[in-house]
Amino acid sequence: MMFLFNNFSKNKVLIGLLSLGLIFSASDTLAKTSNKTAKIKIRCHVELVGGKDIIHFGIIKNERKTNYAQWLEGKKIATGFSKQKQQVYKVIECVTSKNKFINLVSANLDENTVR
Repeated sequence: MMFLFNNFSKNKVLIGLLSLGLIFSASDTLAKTSNKTAKIKIRCHVELVGGKDIIHFGIIKNERKTNYAQWLEGKKIATGFSKQKQQVYKVIECVTSKNKFINLVSANLDENTVR
């Protein structure tokens, strides 16, 4: 009887260890894919058609941040001073929410922008 109990216990331990291994490998896979789909906050100094400069705030996928400035040019965005969306003429600079603008004009505009 003791022999059967020991075999049964060993099987339980093996199944438990196997389950733990599967859980850790699944969480590792999720961590790797979540970095690709993680979203970040971004700020861009943009010039609108008509010459007005504003800071545009967005939340985008991390993988899109390198091409976001090019994508934004020509798009219509919501602004705080008009009910209608305004078209972006050109993007001066984009930074993530944690970083500061390099361009002094962008930094001053950001500092004076109400949040």
